[in-house]
Amino acid sequence: MSGPLADLERALLRPGARDVTGLAAAVTGQFTRLAGELAAAGRAGRRVGLVTGVHIAWAPAPAAETDGPVGTAVLAAALAVLGAEPVVLTDEPCAQVTGACLEVLGAGRPEVLPVAADEAAVRACVAGLGLSHLVAVERLGPAVDGRVRTMRGFDVTDSTAPLHAAFTLPGLVTGAVGDGGNEIGMGNVPADVVAACVAHGDRIACRVPVDALVVAGTSNWGCSGLVAALARLVLGRRDALAELLEPQVDARLLDAATAAGAIDGVTGVPGRSVDGVPVAGYADLLADLRARAAA
Repeated sequence: MSGPLADLERALLRPGARDVTGLAAAVTGQFTRLAGELAAAGRAGRRVGLVTGVHIAWAPAPAAETDGPVGTAVLAAALAVLGAEPVVLTDEPCAQVTGACLEVLGAGRPEVLPVAADEAAVRACVAGLGLSHLVAVERLGPAVDGRVRTMRGFDVTDSTAPLHAAFTLPGLVTGAVGDGGNEIGMGNVPADVVAACVAHGDRIACRVPVDALVVAGTSNWGCSGLVAALARLVLGRRDALAELLEPQVDARLLDAATAAGAIDGVTGVPGRSVDGVPVAGYADLLADLRARAAA
């Protein structure tokens, strides 16, 4: 990795639930491309769509997971600071958690699609929003057989609206943030690489591509990394963007998500953790990204 944002891209590779270096190696430099696209969208005052939410259907009490909505709220707030208009999309099982996170940062309310929506309905909805960009954050998409699966290989197709269909709309700049191989955007990574790097990778690998994919230890961290990059690219908004990287902001969002019913996507239970990593276990990463934002 080289270039002015390479240190941020490397910092995001701290393991969350798994080692993501193999996935990231396949998309080196795409972090910089997506950050640049989002900075440009902010300067131009564009409407930027953010798609998030994973329903952990195998948990004792099925619910949305903490990874995704938290990072999406931070990225949405950052885009608003830049002058863009963020539009967050999710589906019914993840609506309450996503909305709670957005509320903490005053980032609006999500557009919520029913699980029963078909691909045509999804495309029609998103086409009507006037978006210039569409970015998925920890949003699962279909494997080669059309089924959507969690990291455990559990099939969640029936509780996942086909929001991936919107990424085929013409004219959109597309991006994604993921950490496991089964998310929208992982079509940028060769299927054999996902199979080699991830348990059940041959079955769960999402084949939906995007213009630029960010791989991180958790998707929330990937969003924080993008915010740090935006702070470097748009110096006039650096201080306001850096404030979004305070560990206390993340803790507030995680508490709001949990209060709204979110669970950890690895443990399957509620608590102050993301992908099995307690909030105190990655506060130093956020502090480091905040420091790097000002570098």
